[in-house]
Amino acid sequence: MALSEKGIDPRVKRTRQLLQKAFMELFQEKGIESISIQDITDRATVNRATFYAHFPDKYALLDAIIREQFQRVLAEHLPPSPTWSTQSLHALVRATYSFLGEFQHDCKPRDLQFDPLIERVIQQELAQILLAWLKQARIASVYPTTRPELLVSVISWSIFGPATQWSHSERALSADEMASQVMLIITTGLAHLTPGCFPT
Repeated sequence: MALSEKGIDPRVKRTRQLLQKAFMELFQEKGIESISIQDITDRATVNRATFYAHFPDKYALLDAIIREQFQRVLAEHLPPSPTWSTQSLHALVRATYSFLGEFQHDCKPRDLQFDPLIERVIQQELAQILLAWLKQARIASVYPTTRPELLVSVISWSIFGPATQWSHSERALSADEMASQVMLIITTGLAHLTPGCFPT
């Protein structure tokens, strides 16, 4: 889940941070379609060759930003050693709502066409975390008829789908209220699908 920064050259790390900071400043000023690589490199005070040494294009840069920001939010919400448990799953749901609420707030309306990119990144991160928890809990050996990958797909979409819809709406319910309702639905479904596999 988390990015490992051990062993990364500090200069490389600093350059990536400069590019990401420049991109986000420009992103909030004029939206992604209007941003050029030259805009980013000028703002970051690096040359184009340096940009391409780190990212193939601005969409890859945005992917890295979304992924790293989401991982930071997860680190803030998840317990120190998260496992397949109600507490960890609730924290994961709450972190997803927190991230999407903040990220969509920063997006300009015309940038909503990039929801598929956000969707792909968040889905990948959620799936990776959930699958690791399920493998750690050895769910497959306890319930061999329930494929962990299918379970992960169902749970991750149950988290992400309502969260992205909520982030685009007027948000009649708070993030905490939504997280509690989604948790109730997920845990009820899991209890029915795989009785006893989900600790309380």
